[in-house]
Amino acid sequence: MAKFDKSKLTGLNRLAVATVAVTFLSACLGEGTAPQALSVAAPTGSKGRSYALAQASIVPERVVAKGPKGFCIDMRSLKALGTGGFALLAPCAALGGKATGHEEPVLMTIQAHLKGLKKAPATAAGMAEAFTEYSPIFQETGDGVSLLQLARGGDDVIPRGEPKHWRAALSFNGYLIGLALYSEKGGAASGARGKALLLEFAEAVLDASPLETSDPAAPAEKKTKRHNLLRGLLQ
Repeated sequence: MAKFDKSKLTGLNRLAVATVAVTFLSACLGEGTAPQALSVAAPTGSKGRSYALAQASIVPERVVAKGPKGFCIDMRSLKALGTGGFALLAPCAALGGKATGHEEPVLMTIQAHLKGLKKAPATAAGMAEAFTEYSPIFQETGDGVSLLQLARGGDDVIPRGEPKHWRAALSFNGYLIGLALYSEKGGAASGARGKALLLEFAEAVLDASPLETSDPAAPAEKKTKRHNLLRGLLQ
């Protein structure tokens, strides 16, 4: 596994510690293709300050954002509402947190929408149709999690980064959750490691989020819910 090295991150390191606009596409949840910009700016004079959060709720009492080991939420990116939310995740060290030695040089996002507000593709085929202009090159629908790799668009998020990037969609607690992963050129987003890392991200989110037992589709056991959603995709 690649270790986080600030001196080698070029665009990613600059993105995490300097003034940058991070783009996320609402189309990942079926709402058009127009990008929206989120400012992730490090104020001058903030040397030594940490913006890293281990986890945070993006939908109160429903969806908790949490990354794989070595990744933290940028507190400046956090948006949390009853109808949905958003968070950007980066290596903890790039956000002023503690390095663990498990970081990959990638950025990840999580976006949640109340399912009743949006008609969104839950399958990989539906996602691929929504992202046709970004040239889907891989798709897989598991038992609850859909995965998609796109050939284009990653370098719109990370300047001079890897055009290929990964996306996932899952339904949980009445919300549709969209995940995305981007990397530097030739990095994890270009291959199978990106898929594995995105699934680790999905698993971390599900483990951190409370299970809404009033959901008629929810199994009695929380552990069973987690297993069923990721079954077959982690192999």
